[in-house]
Amino acid sequence: MYYSRDYFLYISGWKEISLVDVLGSISFTLWTSFCNFKCPWCGNSHVVRGCNRKKVSINTILKRVNEVKNFLDYFHTTGGEPTLQYKALLNLFKKIKKETSLPISLDTNGSNPHLLKKLLPFLHHIAIDVKAPLSDIYKYSLSIGLPMKQTANFIPKIVESIKLALKVPFVEFRTTLIPGLISENDVIKIGKELEEICENKKAVFVVQQYIPYEHVMDDKFRSIHRTEPERVRAIAESLSGDVSFKVYYRTIEEGTKRVK
Repeated sequence: MYYSRDYFLYISGWKEISLVDVLGSISFTLWTSFCNFKCPWCGNSHVVRGCNRKKVSINTILKRVNEVKNFLDYFHTTGGEPTLQYKALLNLFKKIKKETSLPISLDTNGSNPHLLKKLLPFLHHIAIDVKAPLSDIYKYSLSIGLPMKQTANFIPKIVESIKLALKVPFVEFRTTLIPGLISENDVIKIGKELEEICENKKAVFVVQQYIPYEHVMDDKFRSIHRTEPERVRAIAESLSGDVSFKVYYRTIEEGTKRVK
């Protein structure tokens, strides 16, 4: 049978049982290849560049999901940036919904709101990675590895995606605490900016530990130490006092915990 390219995805792989990709839930996690950001601290640079990409039919993915669906709470897609392959992803989501009834989750950088809008009706959970304060174009450009002019064009698109995300039942914002780049003040500013955009709508915020994985893109960030877990926890606790969101922190040492 002939299949158009809208029925194939370029992926780097999947994990059938993941405990960390959807807050408090078990997911089948799919990593799509390629990204339009070039974050120098990204631990998935091999995925971003498509170095280990495989062209896989959505039916192949669906078959494996069906085999493990009884153990799952969500089907989750991350990357890379999944919206870059939105036509095939949309077809996959349609089949997941029809054949497994699993709730669907998406992790995105928020750069493509016009594509996100097409995927939105299928989503039960969305995670948006907010890399830096949205009001600080210079720092955002450093965080995503793109020129300031290009970054300035992305900022309003990210804000639009955040507003669209609020239509999804479960919304999660994530910021990684990167030594020498993203500070406590940055995290507090991000939280306050998001709260203003969200206008008291429910969401959660996760402060994440930076970990210098072997595939980190820039040697500078590959050679630094991971963020101290005590610092991640302390910053999450500080943010919790300034926003109405439920605030969590995520570290290797403690896993994912909610600030009480």
